[in-house]
Amino acid sequence: RGTMDREVFATAFFAHSSELVVKMARVLGRERDADRYDRLTRHIKAAFRRAFVRRDGRIQGGTQAAYAMALGFDILDTRDRPKALRHMMMEIKRYRGHLTTGFHSTRLLMEELTRNDLHSEACRLINLRTPPSWGFMIEQGATTIWERWDGYVKGFGFQDPGMNSFNHYTYGSVEEWIWGNIAGLRLNEERPGYEHFLVRPRPCPQQGFSWARGDYDSICGRITIQWQVGRRRIRMKVTVPPNTSATVYVPTNSPGSVKEGGRSVACSAGVTLLRMGKGAAVFHVLAGDYDFSAHYSFKRLI
Repeated sequence: RGTMDREVFATAFFAHSSELVVKMARVLGRERDADRYDRLTRHIKAAFRRAFVRRDGRIQGGTQAAYAMALGFDILDTRDRPKALRHMMMEIKRYRGHLTTGFHSTRLLMEELTRNDLHSEACRLINLRTPPSWGFMIEQGATTIWERWDGYVKGFGFQDPGMNSFNHYTYGSVEEWIWGNIAGLRLNEERPGYEHFLVRPRPCPQQGFSWARGDYDSICGRITIQWQVGRRRIRMKVTVPPNTSATVYVPTNSPGSVKEGGRSVACSAGVTLLRMGKGAAVFHVLAGDYDFSAHYSFKRLI
């Protein structure tokens, strides 16, 4: 029941692949090729909507994967996105709050939950211990992430030796979601090589995510992000390597409460307030070590 229709899958990936070629052509300065593949991308997406999307937002096959892919590849019209998201949530509920996704759609589903203000649901999913889930693998004694949700089951043994890697990217691809939303480190495609990057952690204390730390050795030097929520405040330490800069989102609904190094952020060299975003104060920061703190109330934040 969780298997995505092949026609839907192939068309979605055709659109995504064509869109990637557009990006590559623009970087290479091949504008005629970029325009050609941009037209192709728009045609494929329109054909997908005509063939597979109903007026009520249902997608042919009705699987979690179909909704995650259509949302993640930005194939749907704006008016259909909320409908598809509701159907995806209904499919999760249908399976008693568990995933039925596979190789190509698991990370996309997690990303779309977070992108659409359902970050708490994504955190709930990654904390599950009942099958199918990452926690179930741990319960079976796993120290790496498997190719199959049920690669080994106590009392039943190993499943399908012919397709059963015990250290595999399939569900391990969720690490990109973890880095981008729990640690909070994201690439800036316009400034490759971490010349400029984004720091946007999304705490979720109600699902057990009240602290995180991540270190990444980029080509420009080590990037460190460390944050912790407690006593209605968040503390967030960020290291930005030499010759780089970052856009830093400090989770808060009270921009006036943000401090850096214990002082008003306005007094901090290298820090410039850009705007107050949804649930976060957004700063441009130059290379250096920073220690942000701010008022934090998770009940009002996504």
